[in-house]
Parts: sequence; structure tokens; C-alpha cells
Amino acid sequence: MKYFKLLIILLIALTFAGCGALGFSDEHIEAIPSEEGDHPLVGVWEWTDLDTYLYIFNADGNGSRSFSPLIQHFSWAVCEAGHLGMTFGNTTEHWYMQIENDVLTITSRQVANMQYSYNRRIGS
Repeated sequence: MKYFKLLIILLIALTFAGCGALGFSDEHIEAIPSEEGDHPLVGVWEWTDLDTYLYIFNADGNGSRSFSPLIQHFSWAVCEAGHLGMTFGNTTEHWYMQIENDVLTITSRQVANMQYSYNRRIGS
């Protein structure tokens, strides 16, 4: 039981050690869940070019994206610099993000000229 508690503490420490765990070097993770309110990214976002492609960002740092019938689950974090990391198993996507007037725009930090916009679904 003692080793199990130590393992849990170690896993928690590694999870919140910073964006380095997501490949963001020395940047730090912004607290995603908050007693004062959720991160502005939390909610459901519909692709502006096709409303059947959705991103769902949950307050607990988990999320999913779907294009029926495919659903991909991921964990996410936002660094102090505002960069978004989404981890799918062993792969992490890195994005610049901007939210303005309920429109989320993400631009890849890994692939040149890859940019997408999503509208916040009303009520999310």
C-alpha cells in the first residue's frame, strides 16, 4: 500500500510537471480545472467548414474530437504562453490557439500553413 501511494504521487507529479511532459520544453502548464471557473477552451467546438467535425474540451484536461463515426480521445494542456498541446497516446500535437468572439482558431506549431477555426457550440 505504501508503494502504491508513492506511485500515485509520482504519477501526479509527472502529470503536472510542466509542458515538458507534452513536449513544450520548459513552459509550465496553466491550471485547467479551476474553482473560479473553467478554462475558456472548455466546451464543444464545431468546425466552421463542416459542423459534423467536433472538438470537446473537458475541464478535467481530457477531450475528444470526432468526425462521425471516428472518435479520438486525448488529454490537453495549455501552457503559460498560450500554446495548446493535445496528446493522443504517444503522439502530441502542438498548436497556437486564439479564442475571439466564440471562435477558436488553432494553428499547427508542427505543420506549416495548417490552420483551422471552430465555432463554440451554444450552451457549451
